Amino acid sequence: MQKIFWKNSEKNILQKFENEEEKFQIIPDSDSNIKFWAIIENSQISFNFDIQNENTNIECYFLIPAIKNQNVKLDINTNFKVSNTKVWINVIALASDNASITLNWNLHIEKDIKNVEAKLYEETLLLWNAKYISLIPWLRVDSPDVKASHWAKIQRISSERLFYMQSRWLSQGKAINMIIHSYSQQIADKLKLNEQQKSEFYSMIN
Repeated sequence: MQKIFWKNSEKNILQKFENEEEKFQIIPDSDSNIKFWAIIENSQISFNFDIQNENTNIECYFLIPAIKNQNVKLDINTNFKVSNTKVWINVIALASDNASITLNWNLHIEKDIKNVEAKLYEETLLLWNAKYISLIPWLRVDSPDVKASHWAKIQRISSERLFYMQSRWLSQGKAINMIIHSYSQQIADKLKLNEQQKSEFYSMIN
């Protein structure tokens, strides 16, 4: 397991995982304001966010474009040990062509913790013929003075919509790519990326 310390700072962190199997333990310093965005393709990745310093504000955005028999497994473990912290996890997943996606989120807020906000947002788009989708949140909240929530949405893109896009002289691959980019645009907008960061982000998706 790789141990990563996020020092007290305000920054955006971009990372791409492709055909990887890795575990990370992330320990943010106090007064950290971090936006972490990642693209995960055909990988098995585990993130353990160990929140042990106050005044930590973390927003994580994961884009999972799983197509053509890809297998993606993402484990997110968030353990709050101190008060006055916030962690938002946002996952947008797209599955097609016999791809499978497994997402596990484990949240633990320890006793006597106050002024903590933890949120998981999941949106999964099934293009067609997805093999397996599993989204499992597990919340253990031992303190009453906190906010912890989970929101999930799963929708299917019909073959009729793809046919309509292809009837406008788009190949199947370009139609899928347009759908992926429309969802990645949501991440770029939320992160308020500048033009250079947007260019880097989109180049990693292609």
